[in-house]
Amino acid sequence: MSGQDQESVTLRGVFQAFIYWPRIFRLLWSVDRGMLISLLGWQLLQGIAPVAMLLATTHLINSVGESWEKGIDVLYASFVMFIIVVIVRQLISLVQGYQEGLFQTKLSNKINQTIIEKAVGLGLTEFENAEVQDQLKRAQQEASYRPYQIMKQMFSVITGVVTMLSAAGVLIAWKWWIAFVLILMPFASFISFLRLSQQQFEYEYHRAPLRRESWYWSYLLTNDKAVKEVRLYQLGDYLLNKYMDILMTFFRQDKLLARKRLLISLIFEGVSLTLTTSMVLLVLLSAFAKEILIGNVFGYVQAITLTQNTSQSVVQGLIQLCQNNLYIKQLFFFLDLDSAEQKQLSSARPEVPPLETVEFRNVTFRYPGRDVDALHNVSFTLHRGETLAVVGKNGSGKSTLVKVLTGLYPNYAGEILLNGEPLRSFDLDSLQRRVGVVFQDFMQYESDVRHNIGFGNLPALQEDDKIYHASEQAGIKPLLEAMPQHLDTKLGRWLAQGYQLSGGQWQRVAIARAFFREADLYLLDEPSSFLDPMAEADVFHKFQQLLDDRLGIFISHRYSSVRFADKIMVLDQGQVVEFGSHAELMAQDGMYAELYNMQVNAYLSDNKGGSPEDDNQKVAVAAD
Repeated sequence: MSGQDQESVTLRGVFQAFIYWPRIFRLLWSVDRGMLISLLGWQLLQGIAPVAMLLATTHLINSVGESWEKGIDVLYASFVMFIIVVIVRQLISLVQGYQEGLFQTKLSNKINQTIIEKAVGLGLTEFENAEVQDQLKRAQQEASYRPYQIMKQMFSVITGVVTMLSAAGVLIAWKWWIAFVLILMPFASFISFLRLSQQQFEYEYHRAPLRRESWYWSYLLTNDKAVKEVRLYQLGDYLLNKYMDILMTFFRQDKLLARKRLLISLIFEGVSLTLTTSMVLLVLLSAFAKEILIGNVFGYVQAITLTQNTSQSVVQGLIQLCQNNLYIKQLFFFLDLDSAEQKQLSSARPEVPPLETVEFRNVTFRYPGRDVDALHNVSFTLHRGETLAVVGKNGSGKSTLVKVLTGLYPNYAGEILLNGEPLRSFDLDSLQRRVGVVFQDFMQYESDVRHNIGFGNLPALQEDDKIYHASEQAGIKPLLEAMPQHLDTKLGRWLAQGYQLSGGQWQRVAIARAFFREADLYLLDEPSSFLDPMAEADVFHKFQQLLDDRLGIFISHRYSSVRFADKIMVLDQGQVVEFGSHAELMAQDGMYAELYNMQVNAYLSDNKGGSPEDDNQKVAVAAD
């Protein structure tokens, strides 16, 4: 666990979290300063409104007696004043609610945008880190709306203080000590409720990994991609039980907190009710002794209730402010994460020129938390017009090499040189604009064909001829032309009227997306894993045509295509164990020759019992 995870929540820590308030105010100010000032003004008026209502009501009641002596006009004047106060109070409430709703939406959009921008800027190393994912989850789930809650609670406290002092002023004119007791009484429960808030935060903080796990079980149970195996392996009940176990864990924690909160509330509410009723009785006895007017009885009773309620509201507001401080700390903790990739993106560095050479010099990379290098002292040079095939057993570091070269893993040792200059000296965005990639776990975008291919080169998204040309290079143009809405046909199952593709067709779309990039360097990681041998041969033939004046690196376990690469690099446990052309490596009779012959023999053995023509065709595919 990180130091952040091990941090204990203390009262001191709660109050230290107030140091984030200047950042919160800057955030609120940046959303809409005019509306923020307006909301503050409405809040102050809301604080005065209850006392104005109390005084208007008291005056109206007392005017009844005065009207008997001074005439009905006194009553009418008090009634008009009462109506004006009611109308103004309602107007203030309506306008404030309208502006609050707008401001909350704008603030929520701003915070969500900030969180997503931060997530997009994280490097792949950080994004694959479970702790970072937990921090992102906390920021999205809890902290994203906390700045608004802090603003609202802060305004509520301001309103409560104004109302409390105004109502207390009415009581001070009668018996000052009553106001003093009513104001201080709720603060006796402050520490107890604050500790409950701390405990609730600690529960929520440590729920992040379990929340991600529960989301995953829910995803498996409700997603179309998992439904086949869930049904066939009869996993539904098992996965649902795992999902419900997590929810029940949360429920037991919440139930324990609810019981504690109920017990504390009963104790303090009992004390508060006893004191309040005693003070109301004192008002009634004073009226019975003719020390105060009947209208004042109403005013003092209302002032006692209002002072007690608002002082309690102020205390609850302060507790919630402290609680929100704990959550808001998680938002800024995530936003302050360092990212090596983001630093390279944000720093002023020269753009990558047209690529002529790519060179690895003793490049070593190790995944965080691992004891073994994924790549170790890897060296090779590739020139424009050449293709490099990377082969090896599973887990030998092939896919890692692609991610290191594209800048997704910037924390490597050694040097990667582009045209003889270190990769780290260039702007990362400009490098990635010159690279077209098909990852082994390529994306299937639940969108139309245009975007599925056009995401490879957004500025050319509306250039149909280029999209069709890329699809032709990937061997999928006839399929697109046969679709009902051509490039505007939606793909996948999530959208209405989605056109579902086979695995091989999805892979060709991903290849077309890479070809649409019009890049200097193409990196294909298992680009034929879903293709049949004939389709694979077609894709690699078009790939070679595309690379006549470019650089290409491809990873494949199918050696029928690998043999045509200009250079072949064999990786084993992250190290280069063989390097050369197909003929050179076959002559060495090492790992490459062993893997190649193993695949050829597998093709032959699979065809036992077939016709000689079938046998000859498969050998040709395997050794062509």
